[in-house]
Amino acid sequence: MDETRKNFFARVWGHHQPGAPTGTNSRNATILVVDDSRTIAIALQRILENDGYLTLTAFDGVEAVGLAARYRPDLILMDIVMPRMNGFEATRTILANELTRHTPVVIISGNDQPSDRIWGSRLGAKGFLAKPIGRRELLAKVQETLLHAKRETMLRERADAASGLTTTPDKTA
Repeated sequence: MDETRKNFFARVWGHHQPGAPTGTNSRNATILVVDDSRTIAIALQRILENDGYLTLTAFDGVEAVGLAARYRPDLILMDIVMPRMNGFEATRTILANELTRHTPVVIISGNDQPSDRIWGSRLGAKGFLAKPIGRRELLAKVQETLLHAKRETMLRERADAASGLTTTPDKTA
């Protein structure tokens, strides 16, 4: 089997190197897609990659926490109902970690309940998308959230520079 076909099947069936980024990076943003449904995760991943984003994929909250700390993505799309650790617990853990506390998280859920939106917001999530998610809706929320995060980072860096502090973790460390 040629290498291109092997890579295609590996990505489609989830046999790629665990946590290894896939796709192109024309927008210079890495997005961690977290969903226990491989079908949904791959669909979201394809949409994002076709728009030029680099993606990582996790299939439960524990894996998401590890990948977030290891790769420090620019954005996390987090499902709620998952095995081992649900999306709310994973979001709480990620946003409590010094390395990942400024990583924006957008909750994605098939359960469009006001309580889920409120709880996600209280944990620090920057948005909510209800499944099924349309391509335009997904890309608009991703772009909006990344733009907002970039502004917040610039303001934080300016404040840190003015006070002589450096609190933004270096992604290369």
